[in-house]
Amino acid sequence: MKLLVLALLLALPDAHAQIYKCTEGGKTRFSDKPITDCKSATTVTAPPSSAPGKAPAPSAAKGPPLPPNFKGQAAKKDKKGARPAPQQTAKAPPPTEHDKKYAKAQCRELREEETWLLSARGAKLENRDARLGQVRQALASCR
Repeated sequence: MKLLVLALLLALPDAHAQIYKCTEGGKTRFSDKPITDCKSATTVTAPPSSAPGKAPAPSAAKGPPLPPNFKGQAAKKDKKGARPAPQQTAKAPPPTEHDKKYAKAQCRELREEETWLLSARGAKLENRDARLGQVRQALASCR
């Protein structure tokens, strides 16, 4: 139970507050304020992690070299001033029969949705044009 509470506290998105832990008599208490009546009070700090929905911070040392007209932060260079070589990407394995069937079914559903959006009933949809554009963009990979 104690580990579950601690794991939940550490799994929360980064909050700019400290957590105080007091363990006495086999019981553990957590607080956002220092626990003054505890002899074994400790401060718990969560490891730095990205919150859900946030992209990890980009690293300049990774990825292909930047174009010469790039206005952002320049890529790290070695001692001679050369940029690092681009990383090789691994080739994806060939699609399985299941993948092929799934893609075929997905394309069929997209075609049906496009037909419906173009019908009289689909014309009444509030964001019809936006959704039609999304469907057609997804269908581009099917053809």
